[in-house]
Amino acid sequence: MATRRAGDLEARLTDWGRVYGGGRYGLAEGIQSPLGSMIKWGGRPPSGLGQEPATPEADEVHAAVRALQRQSEGRMPAAILQEEYFYPGQPVDAKMRRIARDTRTEVSRAQYYQLLRLAKVYVAGRLRISFSCEDDAL
Repeated sequence: MATRRAGDLEARLTDWGRVYGGGRYGLAEGIQSPLGSMIKWGGRPPSGLGQEPATPEADEVHAAVRALQRQSEGRMPAAILQEEYFYPGQPVDAKMRRIARDTRTEVSRAQYYQLLRLAKVYVAGRLRISFSCEDDAL
């Protein structure tokens, strides 16, 4: 088994956000997978829509995040992880407002970063990737 270098978690999360985020597969519309996209379009999505195929690595990350969501204390960390990687470059305040609207729970900036770190540690564990300080850099 090959060892992974530090930063692989961040690369995998970024890839997951690029593939699954931004509405590419209609997550914002309630479609939860590439299969949902195929159902929406009655087959493969029309070309030229900027659809990116899901990678096995992105699918693994998505499965880990979904497992986190299913835990009673994991819903908020999973929501924050999605906000962070589905909407890169947006201000944290905007992400916090969207989370408050969607979950009906407000979090402080400190809580946001604590829960983000918790979610990253969980996903790293599920993927059997070591978590390092480099992965925690924001």
